[in-house]
Parts: sequence; structure tokens; C-alpha cells
Amino acid sequence: MATTVPAIKGQMGSIHYYNTKLKAYDLASVARAASKSDNWANLSIEERLQRNLNEKRVREELVPYLAQSEDRFFGSLIVLVQEAETFAFEHFGKWLNDEVPAAYSKVIQQMGVLTIEGGDMIVLDGQHRWAALRMLINRKNDKDQDIPGDYVGAVRDDELSVIFVEFTSTETTRRMFNKINRSAKPTGRSDNIITSEDDGYAILTRRLLAAGEALSTTDSKGELIVNWKSNTLTDRSAQITTVSAVYDTAKAICKEYNYHLDEKERVVRPSVQELDDAYEKVAHWWGLLMEHVNVFKEAVESPDNIPALRRREANNLLVKPATHIALMRGILIATSRYKLKDAQAVKRVNKIDWDMDEPMWRDVLVSGGGRIVARNENYARTAELIAYLLSGNSDVYTEPDKEQLRSTLANVKGNSSYTLPTPVA
Repeated sequence: MATTVPAIKGQMGSIHYYNTKLKAYDLASVARAASKSDNWANLSIEERLQRNLNEKRVREELVPYLAQSEDRFFGSLIVLVQEAETFAFEHFGKWLNDEVPAAYSKVIQQMGVLTIEGGDMIVLDGQHRWAALRMLINRKNDKDQDIPGDYVGAVRDDELSVIFVEFTSTETTRRMFNKINRSAKPTGRSDNIITSEDDGYAILTRRLLAAGEALSTTDSKGELIVNWKSNTLTDRSAQITTVSAVYDTAKAICKEYNYHLDEKERVVRPSVQELDDAYEKVAHWWGLLMEHVNVFKEAVESPDNIPALRRREANNLLVKPATHIALMRGILIATSRYKLKDAQAVKRVNKIDWDMDEPMWRDVLVSGGGRIVARNENYARTAELIAYLLSGNSDVYTEPDKEQLRSTLANVKGNSSYTLPTPVA
């Protein structure tokens, strides 16, 4: 049976391609993924691992997104047509003849109808999206489980952008397949935080940076004191923290109050009320930090001097994004587990020695080489140490708690006789 679709003809280098529109049901029915039997797809082990179908990702991320999102959208899929009996493009000018104004004649010759009959249609780029569509149309995932969602039945009629390329030679196809797979690069974490409309933590993070909110301060150049373009800061950076670190603190705060807003768990955007309630908590904590932590206060009062704050020996650890993640976790532990008042815990932050060369941070958050170790286990250990330091001499912090912390830190430091520093008060 022939497939006939509206198409726009294009060319890039030696490759002729046709940009078309095809319903999801039709694409899932006629196309297939590349397989080992396709000799041009016999790539190196590294490339094979890159393109192997990740069924878990399809099942847990793409399928729920399609099934539960009214605003679902995919980019173009690229499909190779191999050994077709018919692969013919006919432009509209063929039928319109002299009725087309001269100014439009070249345009009209690029627009028309593509007819494909027989052969194989092989998904070169977009095999995970294609696999998700096929599951939705079958209403079963790869584990033969029913797929829930309000839009399961509607997906089959979704119109997709599909780019068709005709097979010309093994060499050409192999090169194209190789470049598509090698060049595919996921968006960075900062980009995802800035653009996601379904990840609740990302939405809350952006609200913190909005005008009038806790992290909205800008320098004389109009640049935010939060780096939203990169996940790292250099010694010359004019920002106090990164959007990625703020995201992690927002996530920690939300989980403390039992708000679970991860896009991978929820798929669709949380309700306005839920976001407002969660933001109240996130804004509360960041408001306290910016109001009471001296380094942050200085950054807000003189944002152009942030690079100078970085060069100072005193409190230089407090201008590190990784520290902000551990600090927020530590404050939350101190207030929830050890019953400190919110403002009390935050004000005590100023009494901790935040010099990177201070021995208590070595092998906990700072490596032997004097570099920050930005790993979750280091954040967890640092948070426990911060909570202990903030606890003062509270009776709530029991001797067994102290010994457990001392033993953990002694182990990572390789010093069995290690003693805990004195808490601040």
C-alpha cells in the first residue's frame, strides 16, 4: 500500500530530503528501527551503545509524557527509505502550469506530494520517540502493561513532522547515520531548568530569579547574581551561585515539606495551588539566607564586588554553589531534627568558619587538592556536619548522634582519632 503525504523538498550537501507530515498511527505502522541486519548500521561498540533502544526510558519518560500531556510535542523524526518500488516527488507546479505567478514558481516547485510504495522505512533519528508512539497506539508498554492517561487514544491521530531520505548507497547512509548519532546532544541542565514548563522544581527556581524575588539582584551590567547559563563558576565569575545549585536547594526544601514535583515522577505540570504553596517555603528559606548570611548580604548590597568576595580567604567556601546545596540541606536538618528556629539556624551560619583551608572541610566537601567535591555523598556528609555545627550545645543532639557523625568523618578522613569541632552558638 502506498504512502502519500504532503512534502517540501530540500537539499543539504549531496543529500536530498523531504519534510512531510504523517499521522502517528501511520508512522508506527510503516516504519521500523534500524537493526543489525542493516549493513550500514554495523557500527563500533561505542556507537552501538549510544543508539541502543532504552526501553526503560521509553516506558517511564516518553510514554507517560504522551499519554498525559495535552501540550505534547516532538521534533522531526528522520526516516530512511530503502529499496522502495516507488519513491516519487511531484511538485504542485506540474498541475498549476501558467496559473502560478513568476515570483512563486521556484517556491511551488519545492512543494508537492511524496509517494512511497514498498521497501523499508527505517527510523534513523527518533527511534525512542517512534517506540513510544507504537506503545501508545497498541495501548501496552514493553512489559505488556496497560498505559494510563487521558490522551492514550488521541495520540494515534497526532500529526508528526517526518523527514524522508531515500537510500542511495551504503557509504552515504552509514556516514549520515553515524553523524546523526554522534552529533545528537541533549540539552544541558541549565537549559532544562530555564525552559521546562512541567518540572515543578524548575518553575520554582525561575520564580526565585523573577523581579522582586530573593535572587533577582542584578549588577551594573544588568546581569543576575545567579549564573543561569552554566553549571559552574570560575574565580572571576560575577555571580554568587548557579541556577543548577538553586534548583537543588529548591528540591531539598520541597522534599522537606513533602512536595514532590519532579517532572520524571509527575510528567505533567503541578497545579497552580501546589506550586504556590511550595514556592512559599522555597522563598521563605532563600529570603532568610539573603537577609541574614553576611556573604549573601554583601552580594546583594554590592553585586559588582562579587569577584572580590571570591578572592577573600574568609568565607570563600560560601561563594561555591556546591556549598549552597549542602548548606540548605544542613539548615533543614538542624531545624527539623534538632528543633532550631529558622532564623536562628540561618544567623548561626555566620559563626561557622567557611575558609576552604579549614581542616574540618577537608575530605568532606573539599578534596586533598583543595577542590570542591560536588557529589551527593559529599553533600550529605557536609549537611550533617553543618547541622551539628548549627545545633549549638543543644541536648537534642545526643551523644550517639555525635559519635555516629564523628565515626563517619573519621572514616572518610582516614583518622580514627578524629574529634568533632566545637558547635557554634
